[in-house]
Amino acid sequence: MSTPSRRPLVVFIFYFGELPVWLPLTLQSMHVNPRVDFVVVGDAAPPAVLPPNVRFEQVSFSAIQTRLSVLVGDGSSVRYNDTFAGHYSKGNDMKPLAAELYPQHTAGHEWWAWSDLDVVFGDLLSWMDRATRNEHAACCRCIPRESDGGRGAAKLREQCAVRNATGQVGGCCLVPLRPNAKTGEMEVANVNLVNVYLHKKYCPCDHGERVNVVCPLYPNPWRKKAWGPFTAFRVEGGGASLFRRSPQWRAVVASGDYAHFDEWWGEYHYSRGWETMGDVLTRLAEVTGGVVMSKMKMRFAEAKTCTDYASGCSFCPCGAMRLRLTGSTLVVNEREVMLLHLAQSKAAWSESRVSLPQWEPPERGTAAARSWARGCFEVLNLGRFNATCAACSGAAPAFTAWDTPGAVEKATRLGRHRVQTKWRGHIVYSSSAADSMQLQARSCDSQGGGG
Repeated sequence: MSTPSRRPLVVFIFYFGELPVWLPLTLQSMHVNPRVDFVVVGDAAPPAVLPPNVRFEQVSFSAIQTRLSVLVGDGSSVRYNDTFAGHYSKGNDMKPLAAELYPQHTAGHEWWAWSDLDVVFGDLLSWMDRATRNEHAACCRCIPRESDGGRGAAKLREQCAVRNATGQVGGCCLVPLRPNAKTGEMEVANVNLVNVYLHKKYCPCDHGERVNVVCPLYPNPWRKKAWGPFTAFRVEGGGASLFRRSPQWRAVVASGDYAHFDEWWGEYHYSRGWETMGDVLTRLAEVTGGVVMSKMKMRFAEAKTCTDYASGCSFCPCGAMRLRLTGSTLVVNEREVMLLHLAQSKAAWSESRVSLPQWEPPERGTAAARSWARGCFEVLNLGRFNATCAACSGAAPAFTAWDTPGAVEKATRLGRHRVQTKWRGHIVYSSSAADSMQLQARSCDSQGGGG
C-alpha cells in the first residue's frame, strides 16, 4: 500500500475533555500497529508514557477555535459554547479538517484517516492493503438514459460521451435518474439502484483508477461513503482538503451547532441543507468524479443495540459484546474485524469498577508493562444478553439455552458488522450501575477484573 520512502498511514483523533478509562486498551491497539502513526488532538494532558507511534497535540478548546478562525478566513471568529457537549460534539466536526490543521503530520504519509478515541483498532494496514487492491475500486458514475428528461440531462449525456470517448478517469453508467422536486437537478431515481451489491457492471474502473477513499461502512444500501469512527483518504491528489468541496464547510465550522460533518446525517443536514462529508464523497464518486471508493465489504464492529424494530435500520452496525486483542488481531463476537467502536458501551466503562493498568512498553518490567507484554487482552460483557427482547416484535423468541456450551456465542456471532441472528434484539447496553458492573477487562490469562 505504501512506497518505501513514505509511512503508510496517519490517523487523527479529536477529543476534548477528560481522557477515558479505556484509553490504555486503545493505546495498546495503537502500539501493535507500529507502522501507523496516531495523532490525538485535545485539551487533556497526555499520559506519562505513550507508544512511540502515538503523539498528543495538546491544545486548549479556545486555541483550537483560533486555529479554525484562521482556516475559515474572511475575518471570521469561531466561538463555541464551552460546555461538555460542545467539547465532545464539535470535535467530530473538526475531523475532516485535520490534514489541513496539522499538515506536518500528513507529510511523508500515503494515507490519512480520522477516527475516535472510543475505538479499539485491529490490524489496520492488513485491512487497508486488501481494501485498496485494484479489484475493489468502484467507479460508479451515473448519468441519465436517453429516455430520462429534466434539467441538465442532455448535457450530462454529452459529458459522459466525451469522457468515454477520450478515456477520462471515471467513466459513466447508464441508470435511470429523475429531476429533484426542489432543484430540478438530476438524481438517482432509487437510492438503492446504483450500488456494488447489485450493479457491479455499472461500476467499472477500466482506466487505471486507484482507490483513494476507504470507509468500512461502505458499501451500504444508502450509498453513503463516510463514517465517523474511521474514514481514510489518499493524501496525494487533494485528499487532504476534500472538506472544501462542501459549499457549507465554513458555515459548519463557524457554527456552534453540531453538524455531524464527519458523517452523512444530522439535524442540520436536513433542516439547513448542510452538505456533510458523506454527501461530498457521494457526489465526487458518482457524479463529478475525483473519488474512487473501495467496494470491499470490510468487517468491523460497533457496540450498539440491534432493535431494528425501533430504529428502522436493518443495516446499521450493532451487537458487539466481547473482544479479544491478540497482537494486532482483533476478534469481536468470534469474528476478526478492522476495528471496534465502543459506542453505547461507554457508559458501562465509565460506571464499572474496571481499572486498566496504565499503558507501558514491555521492556519496562513493571507490573503494568508485564500485563501488556502478554500480548493478549480481552473485554467481556460490553453489552448484556437478555432472555427476551422488550423492544422486539412478538416474533422474537425467548433464549433458553443458557446451560448449553457455546450457545450464547452462537446466538450473538457477528456477521460482517452486525449480529444477524433472531436473538439480536436481546442485546442491550448499560442503563444502570448494575449493568455496568458486569463488564470485565483483563489479560487473556487473567481471572481478575482489572488486568
